[in-house]
Amino acid sequence: MAEKNTKSKSSEEQSGSKESFFQSFISSLFNRSSPEAEKKKKLKAIAKAYSKSKFHSFYKPANGEMTGAFGKFMFDLYKVVSPAQIAFTNAQNPAIFTRQLINYIMSDNQLELLEQFDENNILEMSKKVPFNQLQKDIEQKLQIFLNEFDGTRMARAENLSRAFAYFKDFCMFDYYVIIRKYDPQFQEYSFDRTPRLEKVNAEYVIDDLKDFLAVAYLITDDSIAWTELFEMMKATQNKELVSAGNWKKIIARIRAIQASHSLDMIIQHASEDPAYQTELKSSVSSVVEPFMDKIEADTHALLNRIQAQQKESKANSICVQIFGTSDPQSMKNYVPSFNSVLEKKDLTLLEYAEPLNYLKTFLIEFVKKTIREYYEVVVIRGQWDATLSAPMSNSYQELLKMTDDIVQFDDSFAEEGVMGSKIKTLLPKTAHDAGAENIINRVVSDANDLARGYIIQGTQNLITIGKTIKQLIEDYSLPKPVIVQNWKELEKFFDEPIKEISVDIYKKIYLFAQLMQTYIQ
Repeated sequence: MAEKNTKSKSSEEQSGSKESFFQSFISSLFNRSSPEAEKKKKLKAIAKAYSKSKFHSFYKPANGEMTGAFGKFMFDLYKVVSPAQIAFTNAQNPAIFTRQLINYIMSDNQLELLEQFDENNILEMSKKVPFNQLQKDIEQKLQIFLNEFDGTRMARAENLSRAFAYFKDFCMFDYYVIIRKYDPQFQEYSFDRTPRLEKVNAEYVIDDLKDFLAVAYLITDDSIAWTELFEMMKATQNKELVSAGNWKKIIARIRAIQASHSLDMIIQHASEDPAYQTELKSSVSSVVEPFMDKIEADTHALLNRIQAQQKESKANSICVQIFGTSDPQSMKNYVPSFNSVLEKKDLTLLEYAEPLNYLKTFLIEFVKKTIREYYEVVVIRGQWDATLSAPMSNSYQELLKMTDDIVQFDDSFAEEGVMGSKIKTLLPKTAHDAGAENIINRVVSDANDLARGYIIQGTQNLITIGKTIKQLIEDYSLPKPVIVQNWKELEKFFDEPIKEISVDIYKKIYLFAQLMQTYIQ
């Protein structure tokens, strides 16, 4: 019986042992697969590793507090970089530092050329030399200037730019906000007293710490041209914003922190994010190419402005001589003001409104009056070879027809006109219909081609008439005329001497051709 009980007890113990083993096994499986358990395990390992790191005094894993040692580290950095921070903050034009950097790497020849691209210098030159010569000279110098930014110079500029960007980002980091979390009474840039730096909950500074590492780790790159950067700043600022010696110490300290992963581990542990990795935020962009583009664009814009001003001045002067006013008006619809609605939509603009207005005015006020009177007497009543008068006659007839064509063309741009109504109808649709834009652009472009054609053809016809009149002036002065046989008979049809009338017509045509030349090259 005892033996039986013993066997029964032994069997129960074995069964219990097996059950305990399986429970432990199953429990261990569940514990192993639990993300929360894994995270705790990792955080515990991070805390242990951190406690053995060189900078273990910055943080207490047990209670999640940043210590006074970390606060002093921030304060010491703040004190060293504060002169640079103040200089960058107080700069009226932050771009001045980039410009100083570019000037520093430019050659003496480039610096000399750069002065010649100054607006006042170019404007002064424009008063002394013809525009075409000025433009050619400036373009040549601009090309020399740009070509000297070769690969070597560009690489040097970009390396300096990267060093400056990292230096500025590090100096401009908000150390003050971290120190204020230790000591709310601390005043910005108050280095006459040491702030109260005891402890602070790590949760309050985690985000700041992440931002700090994002800029701090960038300065440890061995390829950065720190020596040349400090030489440049000393040459351009006449002082060191941060002493080169102190900067080397800062880099050495940050490099040691980076190698130990101490601050990374603080972030991982305090934020309970074992997978956290510091992301470097490098925002360095090219400085030379935008500078080159701006110099080129500004110079070309200035030349274009000078050309436009000279063109306008010349046009005004000629208009006064021809029409007695600098602003004759005969066009009603194909006019510069029509462009206001097109420009707002970034559409093709009317290009020849001004010169076409001058042409129409000249045709109406001069061709259909003065030249017509001259033509009806000298060509119609004059006795001369039809083969000699034909070019003038043909040109005159074409100009009369062109006058009517231009009137119709102008009317087509009225609100009820063919082109005007089409553009008016399509304009509201351009906001959502690219097809409407294309149609308007095509209509305006075709109109511009037509206007240009009127101007070129009209000017050519006037030049033909002018050349013929010049021959007639010379013929009239001969003792025995060769072209027109009856000059004496024709004189009675004019109130003034024929020669004076002929010369006046020729001068007006010559001036008008000059006026059109300022618009049509």
